[in-house]
Amino acid sequence: MIRLSKSTVSSLAALLLFARCFGTIVVPPVTITGQKTATERQIIGEQTELEKDVWMISSAKTSEHAALDAKPKEIRNSMEQENANTYRAFLKFDLFSAHLAQLKKDRVVGENNKGFVSNLLLEKAEIPAEMKKKYDAELEEEPDLGRPYRTLVQTVKEINEARILAARGYVESQKRANKEFRATEKEVLASQKSKYQQAALKGEMVQAEDGAWSPKE
Repeated sequence: MIRLSKSTVSSLAALLLFARCFGTIVVPPVTITGQKTATERQIIGEQTELEKDVWMISSAKTSEHAALDAKPKEIRNSMEQENANTYRAFLKFDLFSAHLAQLKKDRVVGENNKGFVSNLLLEKAEIPAEMKKKYDAELEEEPDLGRPYRTLVQTVKEINEARILAARGYVESQKRANKEFRATEKEVLASQKSKYQQAALKGEMVQAEDGAWSPKE
């Protein structure tokens, strides 16, 4: 469960209000426990297979937390790192998934061939003229007109960071289970790119191995 104090909840509410006005969200720190809230359970159903796998691995550790103090320090540190990465990843997914869905619908963000999302304004991709106008980088400093562009930039950053954190949590759990495990979070993400692209909706932009962008059929 992500346990937040009343002051943190108030701060988060203020941050969300600030984001609506100015298009910027700051993800707050969280305290990790071994249980899931209804919100977190809902997140599971909204994410791709890698994210579900990471969550289920983390959730499977719940019984271990009861005896955490009795475990060797190295194991405790590993479990804490795994869960800190995983829970923070899901908090980011929760805050930015709706933005990501809209950006994909507008065809200004797509699933690239490395397991990340890309800002298509920076890619050789066909973008509708009205969307180029809506997300014009030259409007970035405008309080209202610049909000879409600022949301685009921050959403890409936060979703990609969340995917790395989720993969990092997965890697930590695998290293604890198998000392020979050597894959990095980026390698894990690259191996999952097909799942992210399969999860894309019809019409959303995906990148082929040769770097070309096209709408998913």
